[in-house]
Amino acid sequence: MFDLKEKPFIVFWELTRACMLACKHCRAKAQKKRHPDELNTKEAFAVIDMLREFGKPYPLVVVTGGDPLMRDDLFEILEQASSSKIRVAVAFSGTPLATRDKIEKLKDSGVSRIAISIDGSNAEIHDTFRGVKGTFETSMKIIDTANEVGIPLQINTTVTNFNLHDLPDMVKLCLSKGAVLWDVFFVVPTGRAKKEYMPGAQEFEDILCWLYDVSKKVNLNVKSSAACHLRRIEFMRDSGVMPETAELYQELLERLEKITVKGKSEESKIVMGSHGRSLAVDGIKRMMGITDGRGMFFISHTGEVYPSGFLPVVAGNVREKSLKEIYMESAVFKDLKDPEKLKGKCGKCEFRYICGGSRARAYAVYGDYLAQEPRCIYRPGKFELIKV
Repeated sequence: MFDLKEKPFIVFWELTRACMLACKHCRAKAQKKRHPDELNTKEAFAVIDMLREFGKPYPLVVVTGGDPLMRDDLFEILEQASSSKIRVAVAFSGTPLATRDKIEKLKDSGVSRIAISIDGSNAEIHDTFRGVKGTFETSMKIIDTANEVGIPLQINTTVTNFNLHDLPDMVKLCLSKGAVLWDVFFVVPTGRAKKEYMPGAQEFEDILCWLYDVSKKVNLNVKSSAACHLRRIEFMRDSGVMPETAELYQELLERLEKITVKGKSEESKIVMGSHGRSLAVDGIKRMMGITDGRGMFFISHTGEVYPSGFLPVVAGNVREKSLKEIYMESAVFKDLKDPEKLKGKCGKCEFRYICGGSRARAYAVYGDYLAQEPRCIYRPGKFELIKV
């Protein structure tokens, strides 16, 4: 069994913060120019060697930014990771940098999957998010090119108060573009993102409960990010217990019912569920129980290591310590890998071993990464204790 206390299942690696866009919810507050203190190529290769120290199976690495396409040595780094038998996915921005030639080079470099963020089903919504007019059109062309090249595609969507009611149309878009995974990220107020961008706790519950229906009714793999409650909701509904929902859920469900898909799979399951398992067509698996600092971490463009990109508590730097030493010995990782240290209702919740709430959102709202999830309405005590 994969022991999340001993090594991460997934690592997010911010190669650069440089980006041509100016997204209003950007965690990194990305700038148009690269930082002079970024890890250089040699240091990046050293990071790959550190990842191998965790042993097989190696962590899945998601190369992100900023926009990693802003780095001239991106393909050297990707090829080094692939030759080291490390599986890599790349998330980049929807800009003209993502040419057909570069998408083909991503595939040739051994990249298992690419991800692109689409935050609205039309240009008006998406371009408002991204801060640059024409980004939606550019992103659609990139997606079409990726499909032509034959590299598996993931679509990431950030849920905020600006696009709640657009989510059913995002399902249509993901299906029409052949996405192997729809990663639905619930905004965390850090970087440029503000607290008022966050939906309320009941809206979280409604959307997450609806995502369960999406996974059952259409042939689309769904994953929630920074909203581990989806694992609880899957367990509850598979047990015949319907969570408390409100009008938003009913609205989204009614619109989902109108979406018909040819070749619907009866075996469709949520990717990041509480106890289900699934495997995307590109072979990238998911694993339950992962949250900020538990089974995952984030490496910044300057080598700092955080529990996640949305939890800005530095645990160490790869220029000073190995990744394995940081993950095993830093105080913040020790705290986050132990659900018994959680506070408030998260500390009492029977789902704390498979959910535990977003530690990043708790830190952003309360200044304490062990505090209870600010956007969860569940009252603990309905189920027997669950551990993984």
